[in-house]
Amino acid sequence: MLAVALLACSQAPDVGVYRSGRNAVLRGKLEGEVMLWGPEGTARRTPTLDDKGNSWLGEAGPLWRTSREIPAPAKAAPVTAALAERASFRMREVIGAEASAYPEADRASGVALRSMIKVRQDLAPPVYLVVATRGQHGIPQPGGGSSPVSDPRDCQASLAILDAEMEKVLSSIPVDGATVTCAVPSLLSPVDKDGDGGRDVIVHGQADGKGFRQWFAIDGNQLVPGPGSAWTEIP
Repeated sequence: MLAVALLACSQAPDVGVYRSGRNAVLRGKLEGEVMLWGPEGTARRTPTLDDKGNSWLGEAGPLWRTSREIPAPAKAAPVTAALAERASFRMREVIGAEASAYPEADRASGVALRSMIKVRQDLAPPVYLVVATRGQHGIPQPGGGSSPVSDPRDCQASLAILDAEMEKVLSSIPVDGATVTCAVPSLLSPVDKDGDGGRDVIVHGQADGKGFRQWFAIDGNQLVPGPGSAWTEIP
């Protein structure tokens, strides 16, 4: 279940780490050195507390508080425009969208393909992890700024596993954190978050003082929801 963490609550420290300017911040009081994970792997930092119950962790970058060393995610390989276009149409089957007038491959179907990662498998063809939103919000515009949210349904987001040929949706699941906060979702390559030999992928996003982090386990070609957190007000 996704835990929506409001600053007004005075509970145990949250596990999702968010950006506030150039700093990383976590809701709740932390004392002593803590372990944090993000795109660069696991790091240790000593928090500074403020009078609002937040723990400031220094330079931004971490995404999650952890109790064990988690390796840095592998750098994702580039994806061709042809694959992105096919993935976009598969995600339209998942989310639903109006017909598109956009020429870009990742928006051709009407949904906005936000992030896509190739995942290799042992003795089997690769699959693709794809996250998309129903709306086009957050996309930079030629004259500056970005596309606004024009309909509450724009924020609907889903994560899916697609087959190597982009012909089948093997598994799909809503990304509640992106829908609640309307932050644009992004993926990092899967890692073994729990040390159980499995693979886990984090979906994360942040915009306009709102943000979320949400884990999903990959069980075969199925997605299983894991821990998550969302902030609707970031200092």
